[in-house]
Amino acid sequence: MRGLSSCLQRFLQIAAASIIYHDGVDAFRAGYPPFVRRNEALRSRNRNNQYPLRTLLRLKHQPSSSETSTESQFPQKLPQKRRRNHGVGSNNIAKRSTSRALLNSFEEICQRERRNRSLQRDREVFVDLLNSMVRDLLLLEGKDIPVDRKSQNLSHHILPRDASSLIRLLGRNGAHDAMLQFCRRYCRDILDESKVSKYHAEGSISRLEAEESILFAYTAAIAACSKPPPTSLSSSEDPQHSSCSKYRSKSFLLSLVNEMEHGYTEDGSCIRPNSYTLSAVLLGIDDVVTAMDILEEFEEKYEKQHDDNVEGEHNQSDNILTVQVYNVVLGSCSKSSSSGGNGWQRALSMLQRMRRSGPQPNEQTYSMILQACAEHGQMKVATSLLDEIRQSPTITPTAKLYLPLLKVCARYGHSKMAWSLINIMKDDSLEMTTEIMNLYLAALAKNKLHLRALGVLQEMIADPSLPPDIVTFNTVLSACANADDYEGAQALLDQMKDGLFEFGEKKLVEIKPDVVSYNSVISCADPDQALSLIQEMRLTRRNREGVVSPNSITYVNAISQCRKFKDDPKYAFEIAMHLLDLATTTGVDLNVFIYSASIWMAEANCGDYQTAVRLLREMECSANEICYDGVISAFSQHGLHREALYFYYEMQHLGLSATRKTYQRLVFAIDNTRDPELSMSCQKKAALLDGVLLTMPENDRSVQIGGPLFESLITNHGNASDPGTSYQASRKAFDNIVGPVDDHCLSAMLRVCSSVKPVKWEEAILLIHSSDIVNKAYGPGLVSSRALSYAVIACAKADQWEEALNLIELYRHHVDQGITESKLVTKKNGVVRVAAINCVIRACGRSSRPDIAVQLLNDMSVRYGVDPDEVSYRLAIIACNQAEHREMRSRDSSIRPELQWWECALSLLRRMSEDEIKPSLQTFSSVVSSCEAAGEWQRAIGVLRLMPSFSPLIGDGKLEEVGTPEPANLYCLNAAISACEKGGAWVEALQLFENTRSMQNTSSVRPNFITVSSLLIALEKANQLELAESIYKDAVREKIVLPWKRRYDSDGKLQRMMDLHKFSEPMAKIAVRSHMETTLSSRRKKLDSVDAVFIVGKGKRSEEKPVLMPAIIQLLHEEYGIDATVDKNNKGRIRVAKEAIEALIERRKW
Repeated sequence: MRGLSSCLQRFLQIAAASIIYHDGVDAFRAGYPPFVRRNEALRSRNRNNQYPLRTLLRLKHQPSSSETSTESQFPQKLPQKRRRNHGVGSNNIAKRSTSRALLNSFEEICQRERRNRSLQRDREVFVDLLNSMVRDLLLLEGKDIPVDRKSQNLSHHILPRDASSLIRLLGRNGAHDAMLQFCRRYCRDILDESKVSKYHAEGSISRLEAEESILFAYTAAIAACSKPPPTSLSSSEDPQHSSCSKYRSKSFLLSLVNEMEHGYTEDGSCIRPNSYTLSAVLLGIDDVVTAMDILEEFEEKYEKQHDDNVEGEHNQSDNILTVQVYNVVLGSCSKSSSSGGNGWQRALSMLQRMRRSGPQPNEQTYSMILQACAEHGQMKVATSLLDEIRQSPTITPTAKLYLPLLKVCARYGHSKMAWSLINIMKDDSLEMTTEIMNLYLAALAKNKLHLRALGVLQEMIADPSLPPDIVTFNTVLSACANADDYEGAQALLDQMKDGLFEFGEKKLVEIKPDVVSYNSVISCADPDQALSLIQEMRLTRRNREGVVSPNSITYVNAISQCRKFKDDPKYAFEIAMHLLDLATTTGVDLNVFIYSASIWMAEANCGDYQTAVRLLREMECSANEICYDGVISAFSQHGLHREALYFYYEMQHLGLSATRKTYQRLVFAIDNTRDPELSMSCQKKAALLDGVLLTMPENDRSVQIGGPLFESLITNHGNASDPGTSYQASRKAFDNIVGPVDDHCLSAMLRVCSSVKPVKWEEAILLIHSSDIVNKAYGPGLVSSRALSYAVIACAKADQWEEALNLIELYRHHVDQGITESKLVTKKNGVVRVAAINCVIRACGRSSRPDIAVQLLNDMSVRYGVDPDEVSYRLAIIACNQAEHREMRSRDSSIRPELQWWECALSLLRRMSEDEIKPSLQTFSSVVSSCEAAGEWQRAIGVLRLMPSFSPLIGDGKLEEVGTPEPANLYCLNAAISACEKGGAWVEALQLFENTRSMQNTSSVRPNFITVSSLLIALEKANQLELAESIYKDAVREKIVLPWKRRYDSDGKLQRMMDLHKFSEPMAKIAVRSHMETTLSSRRKKLDSVDAVFIVGKGKRSEEKPVLMPAIIQLLHEEYGIDATVDKNNKGRIRVAKEAIEALIERRKW
């Protein structure tokens, strides 16, 4: 077998050599480069003759006599140029053919894998196949392979050029471990071959050539490891992309460079990298800070070596730190995640650095900097730099400088900026290309400006210098689709099918719609129209040319449009299922996106979770997190939280990463559960969410993904019935957030701080100071109005109004209102919510600072950007009322203060009328109370006249004629009567009282104890004792006043006593006087056999000394000649002996 393989291999070598030679001679005669025909011949031969890899490795470099005679027919010496093309230091035809055959074997395997990449496990099998092929190549397994030295040396079988190609191929297909094994083995073998063949003549490999081959191999390996991961969803599912992150690290890439430099030398020298090697290292670094650190290390290391070479050898060698290396670092500055968003600043600083110390920036350098500025939203800086470049005499601006800006405009929809750039290009006499106009059309499509896009298309058709291509038409179709203009998109598609576009005197018959064109139109069609377009695409198979077959994206767009159709969801669901069956029968690759769209279609069909689960189980490919999100969302619509949690845990078991939508639907399912016991218990909801948090991966604990769960968990813990532990549990959940918090989570935590008892105002201040929830925040962090409001409320509830105002002032100009930059507050976007300002006003009133309360009310509109409401005015008026009562208690009656708080209350009431704010009854009551405290009874009655419900009570009308929805307030009536009492207007007070009594059957206001007390005080001051006693007796009879209580006497027996605890002094005197007169006029022959007891209290509520006790004792002594005594066992009772009452009766019998 071994001999047969050797003969077969030798025959292959001879045939390949003959093809190369004759094709080369013909190529020289025809004037074409010889390698063109040679490569084509080799490709044709390798396509027709594919031998196993092990057979290609069994090479015997011991030619026989017949082989020698055959080789003598070959040219003995080729031109020097052709020798370099054949490989470093070798003109062996057999080696070249074997090397190409090996590389073609790997390429054929990769091409076959690209045609069949439907399942993830096929990808894993493919990587294992590549690894096994490399192991065979390295002779690490296979006992039947010869072990002679030449067979073991890879440089005898593979040319350096093909070795570098094989390294790139392995890295491109995810076999990084095998790639590195082959690279190290090949570099070691070619270095050994250079040592062995050092003194050979022709065909030997020099040390310089070997080091050059090692440099190229390692550069290719580093470039393969530095390759960034794909951004598409389909490619991100490959397992290679989950494992290649370890290769794209600073430490690993630098270790490869160090291994290349010092791993293959023994004399202390090193293999110096070139600019491509350094660029490959920097391409693997995404973070601009790390990339700049590596660049500084390269500068310190290789510029020093360059200076030593120049000084020692007096030879100006090339500096490997070329402008291309710097451009790679500038490319990392354009990434949005670079250095917290200030990559554009670092790009500008590097530009200044290059201008000072070199290398000199080129056109690509400026293009990278412009892209960095544009990607970070600094379009003004980018345009300013562009103007500087245009004015520079050393740089000639070309279209390449504008392309980065135009691409950013196309990505983010900056159509106006794109058009202005195009005008600048026209001013610079730069040629307009179709690519440039396509970018402008993409910006229009992003902004849904389909009419303008159609106009631009017509202009391009009319302009011979700007011929539109298929990308142009597809972009315009996308603009129509984004604007939901199906008619316009369909009309343009019909014109594309007919080829009716006039281009000067010609017609654009060559532009026909492709699958992208149909997909764009389908993305704005209704279900029937989408189905009709797919049927039309299928019928194009009858045509000889222009076949447009539907692909997976076609069905995804069509099913997604069915989900958006709200007119008849059932009908749309039937069409979506028909489309899925159609995709199955037509052989379309049923990938995960088709299934995910179908599952979400079932979710939109009133939460059809049965169909969603069935589709999930029928998937032939591996499900992704989008599919599981649809199933969980379907369950959540019906409140099936247990099923939703089951599929969430199944996701975790399969290794799928949850999305923000996953946690949103989980929280919705738990909050809207069918379980009545769970729905009523915040503690049980929090317990379920705690269970999810325990199994939550570390990456999901950021607010970008797990924010909804953290917000719900904090809220449910805060609403728990146990106030002692609710804050601790909420804070524990808040502390589990990884990274910065967002507005929702911070606001939920601050709300808990403001609602628990005692209020955690200090923690609220600490939280808002340490949680900057908006990126790009400088100075005081940007916070939301909601978060700031909760922190202010927490401080206000603890009466820390100064701290609340400090918070508002600190963040007044740094509140995020949904805009990118901080700006001054207007009425449209307030600093805090009106409820927060109202809490501060209330706190100022409680803290005896009505001046601050009124000032806050005055500053709400101008300073804080919110309009005061009825509560704001009411709280400020209450603060004025409380201040007026305090002033009256402590004020010297002979001194009139400059500021009258009752006047301030009246002024605020007038402002409410001017602002068209309807005052509440409590507001009116507070104003009347402030007038009552100041004795302004005329103002109090005037305020009552403003209240429609009090018009009948003051004689201005009847209640039936008013029709007010709010009933009259007894508090207002009592305050008005009290004001009349203080002002000596007992007639008006009596009129209010009598009107109230007469209309108590039709009015909701009925006199109470305070009403009677205020009126009796007014009558007693006016010396209307008989009238006062009469009103008192009527109040007792109507049970408004209940003076008699049954209490235990000192002997332990229940006795009927008169309780004067809540009575004022005049009312108490009237009550005692009424009781005594009733007792004296009684016709009973026998009185009660007990003493008369009056409960007056010990005077603890009196401001200075007891009032009732000495007043009642004095009354009994002066008017009735009875010496009452204080009860020895109870100092709050006055006792009148029954003997004294009997003696008084005997004296008055006359």
